[in-house]
Amino acid sequence: MSELERDGRMDLPYGVVLRSSDVGGRVGEVRRWAGAGAPVRAAEPVAFAEQLVTDSVPADSARLLGTVIQEAGMRPVLTLPLSELTAPAHPGGHDRADAAAPGVVLQVPAPGEDEGQVVLEVDATGVVRWVVSDTAAGGGGTDRAGAVQTFRVSMEQFGLPGGAQDRGLAGFGVRKVLHVLRFPIQRVAGRVAEFAVGRWEERFRPYGLRLTGPESFLTPTAGETVSADRLAELADRPFLVFVHGTFSRCHSGFHGIAADRQLLQDLHERYRDRVLVFDHPTVHLEPADNARWLLEHLPADRPLTLDLVAHSRGGLVARQLGSEALARDARRPAPCVRTLIHVATPNAGTVLADRQRLGRLLDAFTNLLCLLPDEMVSSTLEVVLEVVKHCAAGALGGLDGLAAMDPASSALGELNEAAVPAAGTVRAITSDFGPADGAGLAIRALNRLTDHLFGTGNDLVVPTEGVHRAGAYVVSDPLVIPSGSGVAHTDFFRDAEVRIRLAQWLPGS
Repeated sequence: MSELERDGRMDLPYGVVLRSSDVGGRVGEVRRWAGAGAPVRAAEPVAFAEQLVTDSVPADSARLLGTVIQEAGMRPVLTLPLSELTAPAHPGGHDRADAAAPGVVLQVPAPGEDEGQVVLEVDATGVVRWVVSDTAAGGGGTDRAGAVQTFRVSMEQFGLPGGAQDRGLAGFGVRKVLHVLRFPIQRVAGRVAEFAVGRWEERFRPYGLRLTGPESFLTPTAGETVSADRLAELADRPFLVFVHGTFSRCHSGFHGIAADRQLLQDLHERYRDRVLVFDHPTVHLEPADNARWLLEHLPADRPLTLDLVAHSRGGLVARQLGSEALARDARRPAPCVRTLIHVATPNAGTVLADRQRLGRLLDAFTNLLCLLPDEMVSSTLEVVLEVVKHCAAGALGGLDGLAAMDPASSALGELNEAAVPAAGTVRAITSDFGPADGAGLAIRALNRLTDHLFGTGNDLVVPTEGVHRAGAYVVSDPLVIPSGSGVAHTDFFRDAEVRIRLAQWLPGS
């Protein structure tokens, strides 16, 4: 171990340079992974999940993250452990976008012309964060003036309540491990593909509208891919439509409902098997684009009556379905939205979707999906990692679906100029997340980080109040899951009270 002096510089093996910005600590031995010198496309898989466990990531989370990282074509090339870190106290804290915040600057050899790099920062509490290079953060692609890339890792430190499960740690930011991950990138005409995520979504997360039964609800390739003619045949009664949220698909986003076999059976009986799931890309297209696609696939000659259960960003899609302007564009009659249930919808936006904080959004979903896993989350985490690679390659365009949740978005502002429609019923479910009794160190640290960033109640992704109060759009009598319940943005439907309310609020046929 070597001493890192405050505002000092260290020249380390394998071309690694570490500089301090108001931070002191100890630096361990740089690990160069096997195959690091070869093209990443030819690299053999490595035991990265085992490394993450060593880094203090909970074992189940480490296995999930390590597996999905490998499947995404990302390979570790360098690992640098830091310990006994100290930074001056700043009572107000620092946002990661603040370049003046205490931290370390990591300089490493640049990847090949058809490769990108990103740093995965692993804190000893088990929380992980993504760091893109200075060039990529500025939208400069992977074009490099020299043969190095520079990553700025900000330093946040705080204590956590003590206990045996803390393993004697003083808190967040005392010990970290920095992993440099390399991945192949696509180029078009010699340049990084600006809309790589859009092409990925079109291939692996296409649109789909399925009519389901209790047995096919969770199977994305099962059920009936429904046509407008078939919908017209069934239009004598209302439909129940599920609209998923950011990075998700219906079979993963609504897994908690499917796990409640009694509720799922009851809903299909209540709606006489008129239960639809709407899958759609969430990253590169705006909610209005998603709504337009759905409208274009509805009957041209008769309006449908819809009851909508919408999670997260899906609620912004659902709000657009009643738009007369979109209906005219689609040359379809606007459906009658009889019931709309918002579950964790960012109606007032989320600060995590601000371009300067996009990394925070990716951090939040990476940690939530890993720390609160079920058998369905790996497909959602795949999308998150594709966005990580997209951003790490410096291609900051093509993320319109995420930008739509920015509180400063003009489209969101226009949407919130209108009040809740007088016709129909609108409900809202939100939470003020707080770790449940016995929660692990990682989830407690993540909650502390997120509360500091929001400065108000939140579900770790969306502000609590913003689900039911957004400009003129105010939903009365929301269900607010209280702090301490352990209900975070990605797991509302595991909560029994949420499922009870859905059963009460959905009127059926």
